[in-house]
Amino acid sequence: MAADIPEKVLQSLDETRRSFVSKLILGSAFVAPSVASFSMSGLAVGQVIVQCTNLFCSNQTHTDCSLIRTVRPGNFSGCNYPGQNLHGLNLSGDCFEGTNFSGANLSHSDLSCTNLIDAHLAGANLNGANLEGASLFGANLAGANLNNANLMGISLRGFKVGSGGANLTGANLQGANLTNANLTGANLTGANLQGATLTNVIWDDTTCPDGTNSSDNGGTCVLNLKV
Repeated sequence: MAADIPEKVLQSLDETRRSFVSKLILGSAFVAPSVASFSMSGLAVGQVIVQCTNLFCSNQTHTDCSLIRTVRPGNFSGCNYPGQNLHGLNLSGDCFEGTNFSGANLSHSDLSCTNLIDAHLAGANLNGANLEGASLFGANLAGANLNNANLMGISLRGFKVGSGGANLTGANLQGANLTNANLTGANLTGANLQGATLTNVIWDDTTCPDGTNSSDNGGTCVLNLKV
C-alpha cells in the first residue's frame, strides 16, 4: 500500500517525516502526541502541506531568463514571459519577484513554494496549477484563471506597509483550494469562488466578490461570495 502514496509527497519530506507519514497512512503509527506536533490541518490521506523554507531571493544569483524550462532552482525575478506557454512546468521553489507572467499559460504547472511577490499574473491561465505555500504578496492576478488550482497555505496579503494585497478582480477561483490562505487586503471583486475550499482563510480588510469589505461583514466574506 505504501506504493500508493504519491512519490512527490514523500520526497518533499525529510527522512523522519517521510517514514512517519508512510506508517501513519498504513495505520500503524497513530500516536496523538506525534500527530499534534505534525501539521495535519485540513489534510486528507496522501495530502501534506508543503513546508517551504526558501522563499527569499535577494541572496540568490539571477538566472538567465531563457533557462526557465531547464534550470532548477532558479532566480527569474524581473523576467518577462507575457503570453508564453509554460504549461506543466516544474517551477517549484523558484524566485519570480516582479516577474511578468501576464496572459501566460501556467496551467498544471508546479509553482509550490515559489516567490511571486509583486508578480504580474493578470489574465494568466493557472488552471489546475499547484501554488501550495507560494508567496504572492502584492501580486496582480486580475482576470487570472485559477480554476481547480491548489492554493493551500498561500499568502496574498500586502507585502509592504501601506501596499494593497493581491488583485484578484474577476479571477476564476472555482474549485480552488484556499485552505489557510491569507487574503489580507486582497481584492476579490467579481471573483468566482464557487466550490472553493475556504477552510481557515484569513479575511482582513479583504474586498469580497460582491464588492463589500470583510471588515464590515464580521471579518469574513463567506456570506458575500455572490457577485
